Amino acid sequence: MKKLTAFYLPLIVCFFWISLVSGGNDSALEAQMNTLKQECKELITGTRYEGSKITYYHVGASKQTKNIEVFMFLSNEYQFAVSAKKCSVPVSIKIYDAPTEVKGRTLIEEFKKVQGKNWKFSSNDLNEKYLKKKPGSDRLKNIHIEYSIASGKESKEGIVLVYGNKS
Repeated sequence: MKKLTAFYLPLIVCFFWISLVSGGNDSALEAQMNTLKQECKELITGTRYEGSKITYYHVGASKQTKNIEVFMFLSNEYQFAVSAKKCSVPVSIKIYDAPTEVKGRTLIEEFKKVQGKNWKFSSNDLNEKYLKKKPGSDRLKNIHIEYSIASGKESKEGIVLVYGNKS
C-alpha cells in the first residue's frame, strides 16, 4: 500500500496543480475557439494555410492590451482572417510595423469595435498603406498586432487570427 501511495501521490498533486494553474476546465472555450478558427480558414480559401494564433484573455475591471507578432517570410500576398465573434466587450485592433518598445513605430491599420465579427485583410493592403506612410521602405516582413480590450463583466475569452499565403 505504501508503494502505491508513494507512486500516486505525486501524480495527484501534479494534476491538482495543473488544474489550478490552467484555471480549471476551459474545454468549452477551446471548442469555441476551434470553431472560430475553422470559420477563419474558410475566409482565406485560396491560400496556403500557414498558421494561427489564438489569444486568450480575462475580461475584468480594467482595460488590457495584448500583443502578437506575425512573420511574412514569403513575398507572396498573405491573407489574414480574424474572429472576435465571442468577445463580449469592445475590442480594437491596431497593426504596427514594429513592437511596442520601438519609438516611432508606424500605425498601419486600425480596426475599431470588432467584437462580434469575423473579417479579413491582406498584406497587399497593409503594404500599400505602409508605403504611403513611409515612402521608400521595403515591404513588411512582419507585423505587430495589438489587441485593446475594454473592461467588463468577468469572463475568459479569446480572439482568433488565421493566416496563409497565396502561392
